[in-house]
Amino acid sequence: MAGSEQRINRFGVQLQAQRTSWSAYIDAVHAVEALGFDSVWNFDHLLPFAGPVDEPCFETWTTLAAMAAKTSRIRLGALVNGVLYRDPATLAKATVTTDYISNGRLEFTLGAAWAEREFVAYGLPFPPVGERMKRLDEALDIVRALWTQPRTTYLGTYYHIEDAPCEPKPLQRPYPPITVGGGGRKTLHIAAKHADGWNGIGSPAYMAERIGILHEECRAIGRDPAAIEISVHPNLALAPTYAAAETVARTFCRNLQQDFEAERGEWLLGTPDDVRRQIQAYIDVGVSHWIMAVGAPFDLDMLALFAREVMPAFR
Repeated sequence: MAGSEQRINRFGVQLQAQRTSWSAYIDAVHAVEALGFDSVWNFDHLLPFAGPVDEPCFETWTTLAAMAAKTSRIRLGALVNGVLYRDPATLAKATVTTDYISNGRLEFTLGAAWAEREFVAYGLPFPPVGERMKRLDEALDIVRALWTQPRTTYLGTYYHIEDAPCEPKPLQRPYPPITVGGGGRKTLHIAAKHADGWNGIGSPAYMAERIGILHEECRAIGRDPAAIEISVHPNLALAPTYAAAETVARTFCRNLQQDFEAERGEWLLGTPDDVRRQIQAYIDVGVSHWIMAVGAPFDLDMLALFAREVMPAFR
């Protein structure tokens, strides 16, 4: 909870860039900005993350660059970039370019990556989680150095760069805000070391537990826990009645071959009154940024209802 009183509540929408057309996707991006949300996000996947694999899925950084060019106010990012998809130098350069295209509205994110079936399908290495965590730590060292130093030399276990420039430097100084995503203790240690924000997925009780560990990790290295913004990534199903909202959620899970009951605690679900109470429960444990997952076909009426009847209560 440390620092939560000083945080401005922010509301964002992750538009999952899968199983949709480009025109429908970019129309939804425009709508999210017009409705007054604070942030809009895509994801980092090469294939649809669940369900059948042979449907459209747009590549992350080209999509982010287009989102940046097609918007003017809203902040944007990918929730979250996976460290295995790109080497750190390429990632650093893509971030800087998109930061300029957006005129300084980009949020940078990184996690250890998890969607093994994508790596198998495309013949890419997918090492055990321990190695992925070490790669995440090294990659964050490298991208921050490239963004802030004239030249960078880094001899890590997994990455090696030598006397490398990175020009131009980011438009945002010293660099775009860094969010680390993931709930394991090692991830929380890495977030405490590197991040301006941490993103988790789970109920308020789960988030409270993870935030407590994050704060322990911050104190262990002498960092103020209040320096890290806490965001949560729930699915959203909002309707005039609870039954209608639950139908939306169950249909979404069925289409992605997911178990709704197993994931019920990861939803903002119900009427505007229900969802306002759920958001307050997250605020009570220290969350100040909600990045709500919405899949195609994008329900813009639902987002308009959220903007009209939920957001104003927390602004």
